[in-house]
Amino acid sequence: MLFFDYPGHLIAIVLLVLFAVGIVFAYLSRRLAGAKLWALLLALLQYSAIVILLLILWNPSTPKMNEQTVRNSVMVFFDTSQSMSVIEDQQTDRLDKAITIFREKFLSSRDESPEYKFFGFSGECYNADSIGSLRKWGQRTNLHNAIARISKYKILDGDSALDGNNQFGTGRPVGAVIFTDGQAEDKNVNAYLSSYDKDLQVVIVGIGQKDPQSDIMIKSIKTPLQVGINTSYKVQVAVTAKHLQAGTVVVELLKDGYFIDSKEVPADLLTNETIINFIVGADELGRHIISARASGTVEEVNTTNNVRQRIVEVIESTKLKVLFYSQVANFNIGKVRQALAADKKIDLDFGLDAIVSPDLSKKSLSACGHVKLPKDAQGFYKYDIIVLGPCVLDNLTAEQADGLYSFVIDRGGGLILLPGNGKYGIASCEKKKLVTLIPAIFEQGSGDTVSSFSGQLELTLEGTGSNILTEADLQAQDTSCSPYYNNISRKPAATTLLQVSKSPVLCAHRVGRGKVCIVNASRLNQWYRQNTKGGLLGKFMAGLTTYIGTVSNLEATVEIFAERKTVNPDTVQFEAYVRDSYFADVADATVLLTVGENVVRMEHDTDGRYIAQISQITDEAITATVQAQRNEVFLGEKTIAANLPLPLTEMDNIELDKKFLKALAKRLDGEYFDGDDVAEDMSSMFNATTQVNSLTNMISVWPKWSILLALCLVLTIGWSIRRAIGLV
Repeated sequence: MLFFDYPGHLIAIVLLVLFAVGIVFAYLSRRLAGAKLWALLLALLQYSAIVILLLILWNPSTPKMNEQTVRNSVMVFFDTSQSMSVIEDQQTDRLDKAITIFREKFLSSRDESPEYKFFGFSGECYNADSIGSLRKWGQRTNLHNAIARISKYKILDGDSALDGNNQFGTGRPVGAVIFTDGQAEDKNVNAYLSSYDKDLQVVIVGIGQKDPQSDIMIKSIKTPLQVGINTSYKVQVAVTAKHLQAGTVVVELLKDGYFIDSKEVPADLLTNETIINFIVGADELGRHIISARASGTVEEVNTTNNVRQRIVEVIESTKLKVLFYSQVANFNIGKVRQALAADKKIDLDFGLDAIVSPDLSKKSLSACGHVKLPKDAQGFYKYDIIVLGPCVLDNLTAEQADGLYSFVIDRGGGLILLPGNGKYGIASCEKKKLVTLIPAIFEQGSGDTVSSFSGQLELTLEGTGSNILTEADLQAQDTSCSPYYNNISRKPAATTLLQVSKSPVLCAHRVGRGKVCIVNASRLNQWYRQNTKGGLLGKFMAGLTTYIGTVSNLEATVEIFAERKTVNPDTVQFEAYVRDSYFADVADATVLLTVGENVVRMEHDTDGRYIAQISQITDEAITATVQAQRNEVFLGEKTIAANLPLPLTEMDNIELDKKFLKALAKRLDGEYFDGDDVAEDMSSMFNATTQVNSLTNMISVWPKWSILLALCLVLTIGWSIRRAIGLV
């Protein structure tokens, strides 16, 4: 019973108390003092009238319920990611196959069947009014959203009120069906929410062929970012294949869409990743797209991973500003100078304090090409590379030592150290900052004597990747060599590029923004050949200056980095670092970033760091240019050709992952079925209907007119008693 229009307990109690007090005072009046029995009866009748009147106002009622049968709901989820677009059977893609299975196996012709609610999911889970309104094709599969949608609905008892947040209407959700191929981003089964309502029947249907399918893929393509005009460069293509039993695979190389070269690889070699090398000529300035394309003699269902591309920028061979300084004159210094002077990409300044008379005027020094070692950092900053022959490093002034250190650390310059003996050797240096720059450790006495053994020059694995020399260069000329310093070893962070019998001949390491190399070889002059453009020494110095001269004057004050975001793979974050001519961080510069047709202003973050994000970048290779200025003064410009790694996608592996889907079904206390093995009339697995009690209306406990009649009767009796005792 409900007090349907009940005004509230507090109000009723206050009214009853007030009326009771009033009646008591009336009962104690002098006029009723002589008729106590009648007075008590009159008081009770009066109070009863008040109670009856309150009952009329309260209108006590009872609800009238109606029981009806409603259809339950089944949630149906379709994977609409890119892997479901694969065409396998009878020219039908996987999504169409899933829809066909649903219509044939789940839609029942029986009168009593559940009502189906449709959802699609790829990166997110979304409602679909019908199967035809599913959105295609998402880049990734996020099964978490679909599982969370299943888990959040509470299944209530049939005779209970339904959850107001339940979007399914009067019926209750009793099941969920998921059609997918199992190529999800997260395949850690324990990371998925398990459905807390065990009455909810979960069915996972795997879509895809059971048999392994042949798949050829190009894993990567590597090229240099920038090359000089009229040179050649190497392109490395990594190819692999799955379930390829026989035949051959043809790998084609294209530049700007035009065929360059192709190579055939037997299928049995592609079980593991195979590297194929191509040589491409840089014969035209500008940015060029290098593409690698693979095809086989067998038919594939997935060709999206058969092509990869990179951008190579062919530039004018801008000259590197090089200072070659020595305090000792010998055959090695002379031949190294000849090799540097013959290199067309080098603008050489030469300083040789050993033979210059102090009586020569400054004009005469300039006329004969002699250059003094700079006195401070600003003097060093003018150069891209500094080559130091034998000299007494401890005699450098504090400003010169600091300047040389800053040249490498801050500006990003390259430093090449040639060997010398005694006080002119690197091993005798004791200035801490200069010792920090040296990439080798000298044992006691190792710098006083020349090594007594000799051997053939060898390239290490790191040396092969540096492109300073190639195996062909070493085979074209006698490369017997003796290490200059005895018993030295590279520093832990340094790299050995050339060696003789495990003894380092060329060591390099990065210090700050720059690189430092030490050449530990005697009789360098014997590598020189006049008739072959300097011979091995010419190629060695050309490759070495290219290896360490990576930061030109124009680009010295600006750095830029590009990184693809992990969470949003189509978004690339750019970071730029801007410095002034003294290489101090600039916090108030105007920095513009140009990527294709996008031009954005980078926002200042901290110190000299500026950041910007550009979305919708799905290319593997992009070019980006940063220009910086402050107070209308141009600070610098940097252009990079960034080869961004493609994020792993489900198209890299399109096979039906039956193992994962079975484990997921177990996690959800559900069942797994292969698409080809789904039984007839799957709708019988779900409880089709539910008995629901609903409120139709409220009925008063008794009619109001009878209470009114009782009220009139009480009032009439009270009036009659008052008249009988003479109160009226």
